[in-house]
Amino acid sequence: MNTADVTARLDAFFRLDAYPPEDFAEIEEFSREAGIPLEKYATPEFMRRHNGLMLHNAGDVERVYTLVFPSDEVLSEVERRAARAPSLIFTHHPMDFETSGRGLIAVGETALNGLRDAGISLYSAHAPLDCHDTVSTSRSLARAAGVRVDDVCAGYHGGHAGVIGTIDEAPLDAFAACLQPRLNVDRVDLHRHTSAVHRVAVVGGGAAFPAMMQEAIDRGCDTYLTGDFRVRHGGPWAEEHRPEFDAFVDTAPINLIGGSHYATEAEVLRNEMLGWFNGLGLPAEFVSQNDPWR
Repeated sequence: MNTADVTARLDAFFRLDAYPPEDFAEIEEFSREAGIPLEKYATPEFMRRHNGLMLHNAGDVERVYTLVFPSDEVLSEVERRAARAPSLIFTHHPMDFETSGRGLIAVGETALNGLRDAGISLYSAHAPLDCHDTVSTSRSLARAAGVRVDDVCAGYHGGHAGVIGTIDEAPLDAFAACLQPRLNVDRVDLHRHTSAVHRVAVVGGGAAFPAMMQEAIDRGCDTYLTGDFRVRHGGPWAEEHRPEFDAFVDTAPINLIGGSHYATEAEVLRNEMLGWFNGLGLPAEFVSQNDPWR
């Protein structure tokens, strides 16, 4: 299938023009600080809006690989699987993210050159995937958790990155334990306020923002399910905000459940997006990273 045609379909489905270029604009700063001339590799359209087709490395697409973070490890695995067939990577983030380490990391020139030589293009949808009204990170996470969605929350770049819904009342520990196999994680993080779960706010990824948690509290939720409810990574932004955010979490009158940034965003890429590409007649597979808490 023609790469331009696949791109046009993705752009329309995710309504890319509805989102401001501020979404992931930091990729330019991180690349510049790392000495990576991003504009040499990225399409002009991506440099303008920071979502969409970032790398146009082949005129056609024969296969699609979905992933959460474009780490060196995962990109190398894509190259191995693609075996030089013209392919497309569909990723949620246009940068790697060590959620318990260095934080955001720009894709390096070695990897960028490797993808170009292998004929592998790359498309990224961040806020457009978080906020989609049917296929989104949080809606997919809610389905995995068995939450019946009835509203949206967590305003984000003009859309809503979270959903609110209910489950049949269950003990908190039992609900958390059920999440582990569903998210393919060996543990979940817990901040306990009550012993039961009924009304749940679901915000996939790194949603350790007091304002989002407070919205869930104000709207009658007893539980907030996310990837990380604490800021665990390093960097100047994290160091500045961690004390304030941790102080809020320590006294928050709501159950907080963290299933890892990666695992809570992987659901939509492992499930719904594979079906979406299959619907175009493109075989697709999800490429996982080894450590969901990395």
